[in-house]
Amino acid sequence: MKRKILGLLIGMLLVVTAVLPAMGTINVTDCKIHSITIDGGIEPLNGVGTTILGGNIKISTDEDDDVQPTITIDPVGRKIVAFATEHGIFEKDITLSYSEDGSVWVPAATFSSETGVLQYPSIVGIPEAGDVGFSYMDPFSEYPLTLYRIGDVTDGDTYNGVSYSWGETEDYEEVTVTYVHDLLVTLLTNHNMYTWDIPGCPYLIYMTQELETPPEIGGNYLDGQSGVKTAPASNIDMATGQDYFYLLFEHYNETTGHSEIAFKKTVTDLELLYTSGGGPGGMDKYADIEAMPWQFYLVTGDFDAKDPSVAASGSNVVVAYMTSDNIFGDWDIRCAYSSDDGETFETSVVVEGHPINEVYPATHISGNNVFCSYMQEGNLYLVKSENGGATWGEPEQVNEVDGTVVEESRSTEMSDAGIVWTDNRDGNKDIYYMSLPVAIINIESISGGFGVSAVLTNVGTADAIDVQWSIKLDGLVFLGSSKEGSIDIPAGEKVTVKTGLVLGLGGVTITVTCGGATKTADGTILGPLIIGL
Repeated sequence: MKRKILGLLIGMLLVVTAVLPAMGTINVTDCKIHSITIDGGIEPLNGVGTTILGGNIKISTDEDDDVQPTITIDPVGRKIVAFATEHGIFEKDITLSYSEDGSVWVPAATFSSETGVLQYPSIVGIPEAGDVGFSYMDPFSEYPLTLYRIGDVTDGDTYNGVSYSWGETEDYEEVTVTYVHDLLVTLLTNHNMYTWDIPGCPYLIYMTQELETPPEIGGNYLDGQSGVKTAPASNIDMATGQDYFYLLFEHYNETTGHSEIAFKKTVTDLELLYTSGGGPGGMDKYADIEAMPWQFYLVTGDFDAKDPSVAASGSNVVVAYMTSDNIFGDWDIRCAYSSDDGETFETSVVVEGHPINEVYPATHISGNNVFCSYMQEGNLYLVKSENGGATWGEPEQVNEVDGTVVEESRSTEMSDAGIVWTDNRDGNKDIYYMSLPVAIINIESISGGFGVSAVLTNVGTADAIDVQWSIKLDGLVFLGSSKEGSIDIPAGEKVTVKTGLVLGLGGVTITVTCGGATKTADGTILGPLIIGL
């Protein structure tokens, strides 16, 4: 069943005012929040799955142009795709579709508004929260940025959202989302007019499951440009690893006349992230986008570097980008890769053909396996690295009909759920899907007894080889507070890992990680026993 969520949103208007610290515009001021209640705004619409065309599966069914696809996998294993549909220059809406197995896709909800120009959808599964984060821009609305936490994509009663506005701003631009534990993290750009004139200014928002900012910190931050210059920023992207999450920006350097790629990262440790102050001028050291202690230009020079796509798994980070750094002046695809949480990077060539242009990359990483897609002469190609991005195999064409891929920014994206792209083989722009041969690790359960046990499952289509896992106990634990190792998990199978003997007393928080997945549980430790999970 498909649901239509109308853009006429009923709710309570809140005005949140934060105090400016001594240096820069850090906590966003005059942030107006429009709380969304879905009250009679959902109506059932007909929706059925689509037909498999070999390895290419058509998701969208509208006769108008469908663009800007984004894809994720939710905590129960459903594949979810969002995309915008252009009914006219000033009429765009956004559709969510889902699939249980990738072969049949069902439209779940369509989002529209009175202003009529919805764009830049972004979606991410949030494992620890058991829900999905979703965002889009409605730039001509009174509340241009909309954020949702969706408990069940098939159930409209679980769609909870808010819309944001900064009253003294204009030109709302792009948005992308990731997660940190149970937080939805949103990165956006707009033209800030409140304090300074900053075109393409990046903003960062942290949002709890209750659609509130964490009370320990400001929660809403803009990049006042006192550190690495990111504005004007475009083609923004984010990814979350085990201990850090990463922010990427394409930045036009007016001095050099070239586009470069700016990089920022900060911690996923909530105790640190929620620590106020500590940064320059009293800024929040870890949460504030302007004050983050790790920021630099990842790619810069007398050439152009554009359209970065970032992915992370454990301590591995990869950034694919297109660059004109060659004597021919055409576009090539390169990868900056790191195995130490982005402390150091090396660069590899993904594909380099002259004088042909290879453009608009997307990337995904699972353990040491990295996938990179790119477009060349109307076709979409996929290439794999099995060593974290250091070397690459031979490209394979993804689209089965030659020359039908739409070459434009945000025309393709990858995740554990697969790859989506914009294709015009049927005479208009449609969204197509193909699965990826990847291992997808879920932590099914955590149980106690004599020590801690965790059940790990691989719901992907490839075997997980030598995947790292760990179990950590936080509390008054005298013995066995952590255990780690590596394990193979065949596709479709599950395995159990254990801590062994533990000793302690009192409340304990257990954190299990494996292959980029994380799950926590609270219980009690009484000597060698873990109870109350």
